[in-house]
Amino acid sequence: MAWAMTAAAGAAVAWGVSDFLAGVLARRTPVLTILIGSKIAAMLLVLVVAAVRAVPPVRDERLWLAVAAGLAGLPAMGLLYRAMRDGSPAVVAPVAAIAALVPAGWGLLHGERLGALAGLGVATGLAGVTMASWPVAGAALCPRRRAASLCAPAAALGFGAYFVLLHEAGEADQFWALAVTRITEGVGALLLAVALRRCDRTLLRAPIVVVGASDVLADAAFVVAAAAALTPASVVASLYPAVTLLLNRSVLRERLHTVHLYGVVTALFAVACLAR
Repeated sequence: MAWAMTAAAGAAVAWGVSDFLAGVLARRTPVLTILIGSKIAAMLLVLVVAAVRAVPPVRDERLWLAVAAGLAGLPAMGLLYRAMRDGSPAVVAPVAAIAALVPAGWGLLHGERLGALAGLGVATGLAGVTMASWPVAGAALCPRRRAASLCAPAAALGFGAYFVLLHEAGEADQFWALAVTRITEGVGALLLAVALRRCDRTLLRAPIVVVGASDVLADAAFVVAAAAALTPASVVASLYPAVTLLLNRSVLRERLHTVHLYGVVTALFAVACLAR
């Protein structure tokens, strides 16, 4: 369990870095440019690795779930970036709290059993995510942030479905589940770029490539962790708002509100419980 939770924590760090960079870029770069560029960059990275891998198990129907994951992940990420553009990432991060419930519930419904300490970790982890992403006073008064609050729940449902589908596809082959998902998203992004006439060099600027690379690393870590235990892995991986908050505080000098600080501390306690 400990190594799986380490992988899940790695996913949280990578997703937190990716969302922080995307949130910063969204303040001066069109959201669609970030979305399309990062998905294309992620696809290219996966294709480089896939070129040296064995032939995928094409007869395993579970890989079609990876296609479905890609179809769910692309619009969910677009909604998240749109929400980040209209509000601070610290306000948008409630996505994680809802998204974590979907795979956690899926795992429990399909026979996963948690000990007392792990159950405490899941409960406190969800509480920590909620507190770490709690909207601060006055945030709802801004019309742009009200729009962000509408995009965030829709993105959360998409990510919840994405986590479950990626996990189920990973039962067939972990690498090819990730590869098929990323190729599906990349092809969708290419079609979107052509339709919107956004095929230019700005799509693969270095910061956007880093966003895509961090996202791929997070997905890979999550697939590995979820193969061992979906429910605790999904909760730990969904703690990425704490990473985004800490980066906002240290890099952008945004104030870390008391409720957010309590959320980070609670999240760390949850990770300690789940890692045992």
